[in-house]
Amino acid sequence: MKFRKLVFLIVLFNLFFTVCFSFADDINDLIFKASDLHYQGKLNESEKIFLKVLQLDPNNEFALNQLGLLAAKREKFNLAYKYFTRVVNLSPDNTFARIWVGVLLLKDNKPDKAMQQFERVLQIDPYNANAYYFIGVIYAVEHNLEQSIKFLRKAQQVGSDDPETHYRLANAFLGLDMIYNAELELNRALQINPKYVKAMNALGWIYFNQGHVSKALSVWNKALKLEPKNSEARHNLAKVYNEMALQAYKKGDIRKATSFWKKTLIFEPRNKSARYYLKKVSKRRK
Repeated sequence: MKFRKLVFLIVLFNLFFTVCFSFADDINDLIFKASDLHYQGKLNESEKIFLKVLQLDPNNEFALNQLGLLAAKREKFNLAYKYFTRVVNLSPDNTFARIWVGVLLLKDNKPDKAMQQFERVLQIDPYNANAYYFIGVIYAVEHNLEQSIKFLRKAQQVGSDDPETHYRLANAFLGLDMIYNAELELNRALQINPKYVKAMNALGWIYFNQGHVSKALSVWNKALKLEPKNSEARHNLAKVYNEMALQAYKKGDIRKATSFWKKTLIFEPRNKSARYYLKKVSKRRK
């Protein structure tokens, strides 16, 4: 009798583990499929499968985080916030979710609450580059440039060696009139990503203010080749050509001034100054 009871318990125990592992396999299969669809950019299909995961396992942190990401990508920011805060409530040490809660708070113009999230992340993980980066961004927005540089530098040191970090650092250095440092950071951003147009636009003005006009024009033209519709690069070129035209006009070199104003209109067809002076020069010739 005891032997039969033992055999029954063993069979029941094996059945329990078989069901559990089968259940886990089902969830893992769904997560793998949903993640693959997310990677392919099939956001709606991915969301449906992650929601099925939650039906089986309502507290699955990975699925909740992914649903938060999917919602953010489709600009459903309130829904994204709900998913990420749910993860934080379930697991206060989940730094991925906390970073996103902070980012969404920043988007809602709540920098103090966002700062609390990022600081909490650093308490959990002192080497979290994202937390240092966003704290640096908050300080930059508040015009506390020394603190901004401190935290952005820290982001670099712990692993955030990306173009955006260098670009932010450059802007902070420019605000402190540390031109050489700003130039180094912008060049570093372009070493990492040679097609980073934002850095090109900023670097062009450094060259221009140093008196290297042709160098500045070359950088902006390169930026425009990469992004033909980039309004900032177009505006930069139009502004400089217009200034060069005015200088030539004051010196009496009408031919050169006319050439520069025509170039101004190539990049900014509605530029009032160029159109006015070209009309004025045209009348004079008649």
